[in-house]
Order: sequence, then C-alpha cells, then structure tokens
Amino acid sequence: MTGSEREPVIITWSGLAEHNPLPGITGSVHLGEQLSAAVFRLAAGAVVPLHSHGNEEFGQVLSGSLTLETGERRSALTAGDGFLIPGEIPHAAVAGPHGCLLLECYAPARDPFPPTDPRSTP
Repeated sequence: MTGSEREPVIITWSGLAEHNPLPGITGSVHLGEQLSAAVFRLAAGAVVPLHSHGNEEFGQVLSGSLTLETGERRSALTAGDGFLIPGEIPHAAVAGPHGCLLLECYAPARDPFPPTDPRSTP
C-alpha cells in the first residue's frame, strides 16, 4: 500500500464482530497498520488474569471502574482514568461492582483474538 492509497478509517464499534475472550468479558477490535484498538465490556467482578505481551498497551476507562495490578502495585481506576503499560510487563485487572467499559490500544498492532486462540470465536 502506498501513501496515496492510505485513508483515515472511521470505526463503528457496533459493526465489528464481538468476541468473548474470558467469562464476563466481551470485546471488539480494529487492527490498523501499526496500532490496534479494542473496546471491552467487563461485567461486575470480571477478571483479566495475570498476563504479558510484547506490545505497549494504553487503556482508558470510559465508564465504571477497574482495579489494575502490575507487580506489587494496585491502582483503582474510574471513568476518565487511563494507564500505559510497557511491553512484557505482567498485569491483571478486575472490574468494579458496576462493571467497566474500557478502550485499549496496542502498539505495535496486536489482535487480542488471534485465530489460533480458542477464545477468538465470536
């Protein structure tokens, strides 16, 4: 793709496939050339277990709340709060009592629902 063929992309989240990667969590992802963006809906108390990946990760709590764990640090985040996690840093999260709507971006782009992952089935 040359620079002249590239165009901005408007993402309509409701038009993307929705996945259920973990109990109590649904999400959709858009893959760009160098960045991917995902919206996740976490039910109250939903758990994202400890994991890591090579991608830098930005997250923004859009509504509800989330407790983010990185090493010994636990951070209570509410709507309007965000986080930035460098690649390879183990992290986990637990949704608050009213759940959480979370926007996440990854660089370089990563598909949180790769076809080889059994959780990728919509």
